[in-house]
Amino acid sequence: MRPVLTLALLLVIPAAPTLAADMSPGALRIGLDHSYRHSTILLISCDRPFSLSDAPTHRALAHGAANITYKVTPLPQGIALTRLDGLVDRPVADGSAALTAMPGQGGLVKIARMDNCPSGTKGIPWHRYRGFMTVRREPDGTLRVINTVPLETYLYGVLPAEIGTRVPMEAMKAQAVAARTYALKNRGKCMKDGFGLDDTTRCEGYEGVDGESAASNAAVDSTRGQVLTYRGRMIDAPYSTDSGGMTACDDSGDCPYLRAVRDADGADGREYAATGRYHTWTQTWTPAQMALALARDPRTKVAKFVSLTVDGLDASGRITTATVAGADGTMRTVTGPQLRQILGYDSLRSTRVTLTRTPAGDYRFDGKGWGHGLGMSQDGAVAMAGPPYRKTYLEILKHYYVGVQIALDTAVNPAKVARHGF
Repeated sequence: MRPVLTLALLLVIPAAPTLAADMSPGALRIGLDHSYRHSTILLISCDRPFSLSDAPTHRALAHGAANITYKVTPLPQGIALTRLDGLVDRPVADGSAALTAMPGQGGLVKIARMDNCPSGTKGIPWHRYRGFMTVRREPDGTLRVINTVPLETYLYGVLPAEIGTRVPMEAMKAQAVAARTYALKNRGKCMKDGFGLDDTTRCEGYEGVDGESAASNAAVDSTRGQVLTYRGRMIDAPYSTDSGGMTACDDSGDCPYLRAVRDADGADGREYAATGRYHTWTQTWTPAQMALALARDPRTKVAKFVSLTVDGLDASGRITTATVAGADGTMRTVTGPQLRQILGYDSLRSTRVTLTRTPAGDYRFDGKGWGHGLGMSQDGAVAMAGPPYRKTYLEILKHYYVGVQIALDTAVNPAKVARHGF
């Protein structure tokens, strides 16, 4: 494994844990790729007095008062750390393999990206996080940020990013259990990148402290440790914005709890997410636009594009495979999720679609829902928790994950299952 140069920053949360305690098996390493990947100038501070030291040797480098700001930039080899003192940058360390910052008890690490601020931006765009903060130099000469944080406090930052803080409590509790289960089951999903999960749609959204609310934190606390199990083993618990009226099914057989479930009330027949913004949608490509989009990926690139056809739909009404034909007889077949990735997640919002050719020859997708559709529908959960249904979080979860039970994460066997990305 290639050695990496890191800058590690420690946040001490209420119990003032030590470095070793926060690196316990319960901590997660979250790549903050959504906002900070490929950054070249980062500012770091704390809202309490803190110290900086060289992590490998524990040699003290600096002691900062609350809100003293340090700048982190990449060097040809390593990382440069300077203290901002008025208009003067005062060098602190160059090329250290790892630096540790430890705020006082109850402090929060603050981080700001400065290399992509729009012109005219006033003030520093700080964002606050709990736990350790690691900044490392990547092979391309930019910086990558990793937040190491205990599971339950990580979930404080997940709920606002995923389901929001202005939804019924039972929906937030369902989200907390699903997100906790997903995080524990998929905590090594991004291991090749040097962390466990990231904060993009590849894993789970995560906003740190700034997104937290009393209500969403209460939803996490009231379900503390609860995970979803199937026959005594922790499940994979994917979820998406809107199932489009029917959840997706897992055809591999690895996840029998992920079945095609009609996402509607049994009494009135109304689809739970019927009023969602993207519950139904239409997206159209001209032949030229389709050819250009498909040519960008080797899986669908052909010498001269002739047609795109959908080969079939699964039990949930989602594309199983689609085939691209070229003028020279070349045929390229991809799965529905692969086609969605190639055409763009925000263009082909789901694979629960019908494809038609218009009289003008355009490709028109009439679709339902947004996301992969596996597991819980967030819009559906919000509707189920509100009037007139008023379902509990347990009823919501058992609707979307068939045959599951709730258990504490210390009492289950985390079986290895197939990974389901965005």
